[in-house]
Amino acid sequence: MRIRFLVLSSKIKFGIFISLFIPVILLDQWSKKWALGSLKGQHPTDYLGGLLKFIYAENRGAWGSIGSNLGENWHFVILILLPSLALLAFAFYVFKTPKISLYEFISYSFILSGGFGNLIDRVLYGYVIDFLYIGYGSIGTNIFNIADVAIMTGVIMLILQYFQEKLAKKSVEKNA
Repeated sequence: MRIRFLVLSSKIKFGIFISLFIPVILLDQWSKKWALGSLKGQHPTDYLGGLLKFIYAENRGAWGSIGSNLGENWHFVILILLPSLALLAFAFYVFKTPKISLYEFISYSFILSGGFGNLIDRVLYGYVIDFLYIGYGSIGTNIFNIADVAIMTGVIMLILQYFQEKLAKKSVEKNA
């Protein structure tokens, strides 16, 4: 059982994608420029009793700085070329799949927007600018950015859809 299934035309898909992509990219890039100008070289700033921190970081690897010690050639291949190809292939899949729910399309659009936001940093700077941290005591996140929030929004939406579909399927089987 799919959530809100309907066949979306290419024009509708493009409109939805652009309406998410442009604000995510603009907010992501603006916030990174702000972090570069306001946070770089500064001590971390705490908000909400230390639950939220602004900490400037240059992530030369992938999630959690994985791969940050790669040589220049491998860095380009693994952190720029392969993600570029993967994002383009994923975008092609998302736009060309005829039977995709509106909910799934929005989820995928968030993931693509965030992916391209971080890819822009890698191409421009050779690293991703991160500046947000959420945590309490010794428990917390990696340092992240708005593009990461968009990616996680899409992923969480897909996880919620998965569990909603499982519950709906169990309910149908139980009532059958």
